[in-house]
Amino acid sequence: MAEIFEGVRVVELAQYVFVPAASALMADHGAEVIKIETPGTGDPYRTLKIGDGRETATANLAMEQNNRGKKSVALDLKNPEGREALLKLIESADVFITSLRPLALTGLKLDPEDVFARNPKIIYARGNGLGFKGEEFNKAGYDASAFWARGGFADLLTAPDADVPTRPRPALGDHTSAMSLLAGISSALFRRERTGKGMVVETSLLQNAAWVLSSDLVYSRNNSAYDPHAGFASGHTAPLMRAYKTSDGRFIQLMLLAPDKPWPELCAMIDQPDLAADPRFATNADRIKNGAELCDILDAAFRAKSWADWAPLFFAWNAPWELISNLEELGNDPQLQAAGTVFKMPLKSGEVVDVVAGPIGFDFECAPSKPVCSPALGEHSDEVLASIGISGDELARLRAANIVG
Repeated sequence: MAEIFEGVRVVELAQYVFVPAASALMADHGAEVIKIETPGTGDPYRTLKIGDGRETATANLAMEQNNRGKKSVALDLKNPEGREALLKLIESADVFITSLRPLALTGLKLDPEDVFARNPKIIYARGNGLGFKGEEFNKAGYDASAFWARGGFADLLTAPDADVPTRPRPALGDHTSAMSLLAGISSALFRRERTGKGMVVETSLLQNAAWVLSSDLVYSRNNSAYDPHAGFASGHTAPLMRAYKTSDGRFIQLMLLAPDKPWPELCAMIDQPDLAADPRFATNADRIKNGAELCDILDAAFRAKSWADWAPLFFAWNAPWELISNLEELGNDPQLQAAGTVFKMPLKSGEVVDVVAGPIGFDFECAPSKPVCSPALGEHSDEVLASIGISGDELARLRAANIVG
């Protein structure tokens, strides 16, 4: 059975996470992704040391998660012969994807018009921190700065009286934005099938933050009374859409958007059936109006039992609720296991690591059918460059001149 991106050649000139993650998802489903790297150093993410647990004895887990299934070609693009080799690859490609800053691409003569001159049907896909228009189009941008900080997350998820802002999770904005870039590339490939025309696809970390927070943005810009921090003060305005703590420190998240049926069922579960007819809580409007009182009642009820005691009742209840998971529980979630979301990938060292598939399934599968680990720097230079007509003798000369690595 053919993979969804089988036959699609992607040339990637990108670093770190955001843009490489988008092409990794294409590689998962059949695309040939050729990662262009600088000889001797490669993607800086190969050697980034933060001390946050991303390294094992033999693996850089961040590289494996975001560069699996790719081929690596090492080219010195500042040398005219290296740039020409890249352009020959672009002539053979369906997608050129890059995270380099716009002025760096201009310096390399790899702007859209340069690339379209060599391949007018190519999809030119690019991602950056703040977008490609406006005065700050060339400003450096990473997940924690462009998405989390400037994108509003740090403010919205930090209590107003906190001394320091809430810290982001690794690559949260990168992986969110990668999905947007993948959607754009897929749409452009579909359009090309209909029209034969290439096009530019672009997105930024900041734009994706605005989209993810679009509910808050729309409410705040159209309702002057909207307070996005109101939940920090009390959390009583929606007592049936709130998390409650059990006696053993777990949290159960209720999400009763349509509470008419589940409300009396909840009252029975907490051994207070008469609460359903209490005039203070008879309607949803009443429950909101008297939210502080209801929260106190529910809080006391939930704290009276451990999760082990609550679990049989909740698992038998047909209503929207969830236990707040930790990372171990998330990784072992039976629904994710059924979808194949967390899968095993063997490395060249013999180590086998767990990595995470993208959230889209094709013909019922979201993980690659044959997982392949990330490439060593320049591992596929000879193979790929030979495919565009560069002879063995020429490759030897270019390698001796450090143009090919």
